Amino acid sequence: MEQASQALADLDYPRCESLCLRALAQAREAGDWPGYSRVVLPLQESRRQRRQAALDGQVRLGTGGFVGDASKLMDETGAGCIVLTPPCSTDDAARLEARAAEMQRSAEVLYAQPDPDGSFWTVHSYEGPLIETVRSAPPAELIGRWLPAQSGGPTSPAHWFMQASEALGNAAIAACNAPLGDVLRVEQLEQAVSAVGDHELLHQALADAARAMQHGGRA
Repeated sequence: MEQASQALADLDYPRCESLCLRALAQAREAGDWPGYSRVVLPLQESRRQRRQAALDGQVRLGTGGFVGDASKLMDETGAGCIVLTPPCSTDDAARLEARAAEMQRSAEVLYAQPDPDGSFWTVHSYEGPLIETVRSAPPAELIGRWLPAQSGGPTSPAHWFMQASEALGNAAIAACNAPLGDVLRVEQLEQAVSAVGDHELLHQALADAARAMQHGGRA
């Protein structure tokens, strides 16, 4: 955690995130709930910074008609957000996220399935447990191409992406039904964070669950 704190101070958010994930795993294995809860804060902050940089970049809502290697869709984008839709798959979304992380890009990736008439998009997780939320489709003029994040008036690409991401994270929290003080709640929230990694309230809920364990929780 000393290394993670230094990385955060140096604004090296990818390194901070990586170190925090290692520290979380070590604290979990040791049953060190106070240490676990402390690790969540810098993890949340490193991801918040990455998300903000991504939301300030280019945004693409939808990949209908795309042909090619979806994992390379962000190779030419220094920072940005993208919602993959068919014909891209959830596996494509996972590979794209992994490649962006490997290249240390400030990137956010969602996956969505439009309904038959295109009025609504079901945004859902592509790793971990299935979590989903139904959203009104973006305006047609914003779909299927890279755009500046704040273009398009009140419903900008960044606004639509942020609202969809927040709704997905809220759905993840709602799905965690074990009570505070039960290790099952920690496990549920860990799975939710693996599926929806950049939601601040989700991280706060995980820290709360760990703190409840240190005060006589049931392992």
